[in-house]
Amino acid sequence: MIYRIVLFCTVVIFSVSYSETFEEILDRALKESPQLKSYRFETQTVEGEIKSAQAFPNPELFVQFGRLYTQTEENGLNITEFSINQPLKLWGTRKKAIEKALLKKSAFESLFDLKKREFTGELYSAFYSTLYLKEVLHIKEKEFKITKGIYEFVKKSYELGEDTKLNLFRAEKDLKIAQIELEQAKTEYTISLQKLSALAGFEIKDTKGSLTEIKQIKEIPLEELPEIRYIQKTIQSLDKEIQLQKALAKPQIGIEFSASEDEVDLGKYEFGIGITASVPVFYRNQGEIISILYEKKRYLSLIKQKEMVYSVKIKSLKEKYSLLTKQIEELDRKVIPSVSQALDLGKKSFKLREITLFELSDIRKQYIQALTYKASLLNELHQIYGEYIKIGGLR
Repeated sequence: MIYRIVLFCTVVIFSVSYSETFEEILDRALKESPQLKSYRFETQTVEGEIKSAQAFPNPELFVQFGRLYTQTEENGLNITEFSINQPLKLWGTRKKAIEKALLKKSAFESLFDLKKREFTGELYSAFYSTLYLKEVLHIKEKEFKITKGIYEFVKKSYELGEDTKLNLFRAEKDLKIAQIELEQAKTEYTISLQKLSALAGFEIKDTKGSLTEIKQIKEIPLEELPEIRYIQKTIQSLDKEIQLQKALAKPQIGIEFSASEDEVDLGKYEFGIGITASVPVFYRNQGEIISILYEKKRYLSLIKQKEMVYSVKIKSLKEKYSLLTKQIEELDRKVIPSVSQALDLGKKSFKLREITLFELSDIRKQYIQALTYKASLLNELHQIYGEYIKIGGLR
C-alpha cells in the first residue's frame, strides 16, 4: 500500500514538473528562438552606420619618390613631393549622418518589436490550441468514464437477467467508440505538443493553464502600433537623408599640408599649408534626392493604408471577441447546467427503467457536445487574442 502511494506521488510530481505555462514557455522562447535572434542581429547592423557617421574621414596621403641621374653619378632615392589632406565635415554633414543613423536604428528596433509581437502571437495561438486539445482530451476521458459506468451497469443487469443482449451490444459499442475517440484525442494532443515545441525552439512535454482564463481586448492608439512606429521612424530617417544629401552637394573642404623638393637646390624642400575644395556642380546629388523623395512618398502612402487596415482589424476583432464572450456566457448560464442536470436525471431514470439506453446515450452525447462546443469557442477566443497580440497587444 505504501509503495503504491509513493509511486502515485512520484508520477504526479513528475507530470506537474514538466507542465509549463504560456508565460514560462514565452520567456524561454524569447531568449532561445533562432528566428528572433536573426531579427535582433538585423537591428544591430545599424550600429556600424552610427560608428561611421560619428567618425571623421581619414586623411588622404600623397607621396612621390624620385631618383636623380647624371652622366657621372647617381643620387639616392628621394621624396620629391609629400602632402596630407584632411577632409572636413562641414555644413552639418556629420550631425545629420548621426541623426539619420540613430533614426534608422530606432526604426529597426520598432521592426524588431513587431517581429517579436508576431512571434508571441503565433506562440500564444499555438499554446492555446494545444491547451484546447488537452481540454478535449479531458472531456473524452469524462465521456469514457460515463460510458464505462453505463456499460458496467448494463452488463451486471444482463447477467442478472434484467436486461437484453441488444442493450449489452449497444453499451459495448458505445464504450468502444468512446475508447477510440479518447485515443484519438491523446494522439492529437501529442502532435500539438510537438508543433508547439518546434515553434518555441525547445521540447515541451506538457502544458499548464486554464482555457477559461481570457483577457480583454483593449483599444490601441494607432501611433503606438509597432509597424506604424517603424514606418514613421523610417520617414524621419529619409528626411535626414535628404538633408544630408543637400549638405553633401555643397563644396567639400579640406586642409592640406604639403612639402615638395626644390627643383634647383635638390635636397631642400618647400612647405605649405592650403585649403582644398571640391567644385560645386549644378544639380549635384539631385538624382539621389529625387529617389529618396519618392521613397518617402511611398512610405507616406503606406502608413495611411496600414492605419486603415489596423483600424478595421481591431474593430472586427473586438466585435467578434464580444460575440464569442456572450455565447460562452450563455452556455455557462443555461445550456451546460441544463444538459448536466438532464444527464444526472437520465442515469437515474435509466436505472429505474423509466428511459431506454438509446435515450440515455442521446442525453450523454448532448452533454459532451455542449462541453466540446464551449471548449471550441474558448479556443476561437484565444485565437482572436493571438491576432490581437500580433498587431500590438499584450507586450
